[in-house]
Amino acid sequence: MSVSLGTIYSGKALAALSHEPLNGCLFPLARTLKIDFTHGQDNKDATALPPDAEDNISAFVHRVRQMAPKVNLVKSSCQFHSWDNATASSLLFESLATQLVQLVHRVELTSTFDSALQSLQEDAIRNLALVHINSFMDCEHGIRLIRLNAPTLQYLSIRSNFLTDLSGIIRDVDGSFVEYPCVHTLMLKWDAIGTTSWQYDFTGAVPFPSIRQLVCGGDYPFGDDLVLFRGNAATLELLKLTLTRELAVALIRHNVFTPTSHPKLQSVILTPPAGMIQVNYIDDPEIMQLLLDIGPDAAVREISHWYLDPVPRPHVFSLLNRHVNLRILSLPCLRLSIWNAMALIQSLPLLSDLHAKAPTLDPIPAGATKRTLVKYVTSNYSPMGTRFRCWHFGEERLKELKGAVVPFLLLALACPNFDYAAIVHYHREMFAELLEKVINMATYKKHAPRLRRLLYRRQD
Repeated sequence: MSVSLGTIYSGKALAALSHEPLNGCLFPLARTLKIDFTHGQDNKDATALPPDAEDNISAFVHRVRQMAPKVNLVKSSCQFHSWDNATASSLLFESLATQLVQLVHRVELTSTFDSALQSLQEDAIRNLALVHINSFMDCEHGIRLIRLNAPTLQYLSIRSNFLTDLSGIIRDVDGSFVEYPCVHTLMLKWDAIGTTSWQYDFTGAVPFPSIRQLVCGGDYPFGDDLVLFRGNAATLELLKLTLTRELAVALIRHNVFTPTSHPKLQSVILTPPAGMIQVNYIDDPEIMQLLLDIGPDAAVREISHWYLDPVPRPHVFSLLNRHVNLRILSLPCLRLSIWNAMALIQSLPLLSDLHAKAPTLDPIPAGATKRTLVKYVTSNYSPMGTRFRCWHFGEERLKELKGAVVPFLLLALACPNFDYAAIVHYHREMFAELLEKVINMATYKKHAPRLRRLLYRRQD
């Protein structure tokens, strides 16, 4: 729904909903209401709101509720910098938002809206279960909205490039700590260049005791105070971090991760900061130590790590071999030989999905030649990796695609359930033709019924 605030407070929006083709429309299964507040030409007067503005807003919201009675998520987007009168539009947004929240318990605010929340009363917007703020400005009043709803929030997401300080979600204005007992998902994306050296002291604070999913992108917002990791080791299931060396050192120093500390942790996704794109990130001893510490063997089922050196080092395999219950492994910058890949799959018996660059054939093992590879694999590797089913390798150049054909066929001979090579759509037909051509060669023709399964499975 795209409307201007002027049409809402003037009653024009309600009139439009009362006439064809919208008159009588019902959306009984709708769960989400998204309203985009656009710039209108009829709301330039700084102060002269019509006397029935509040009634018109209330009637509009009531009508929307009639049309979609099961809505439980409101997404509102507005850009006040495009308005001639930001004050008037902010007041109207406040009134509308307040009435919407009386009907629902989830609000998503994607806007430069912060001033609209400035004059909210303490009890104006309460009992929210979800708040998502995507702000291109400082959002002091949005942080206040979050604190007001701390007892009931279950999902909290904040994304901002200009926040000067996020400590307001941890400490109230009176200095007391804020607790969010019901938050199970916390997502922070914070890029505040020049503020990461700030020092924080939240000793004794346990703001998020029930977190199951913690996603922290960009700069870690609280310096070396690991308050986000405090008191939730028993509940954490998914961890996604932009991992700097400084954060790794702090996590190691405070023994946040030990072999038995996080019994429910199943998914670990680590990405390097943007400034480390050209370095061997995993070779940093602190990063390596943290990767060795995270997650007991019995729990972690998914690891995603942007290993930036395309040539694997021995310690990478020693690291991965510890996690014997891995189901999903994502190393999208890594190019393995098919022999390293098969050794890895052998060491991870539950692995089903591998994300890596297309494999290479070289170096061919001692005792084998290109003519005897099929016999070598069927004699030394088959059957293995009975759970393995999919290699995701995305976009590759033609040279790498051609070089991956034989390795994938050999892997299919070794792993009985491998029949899914995930590749970008515009390479599918060409890659299938390359596979078919080799399958029809005398060396592979004997195994053609098995190998052709790679051609028939969905490749997206």
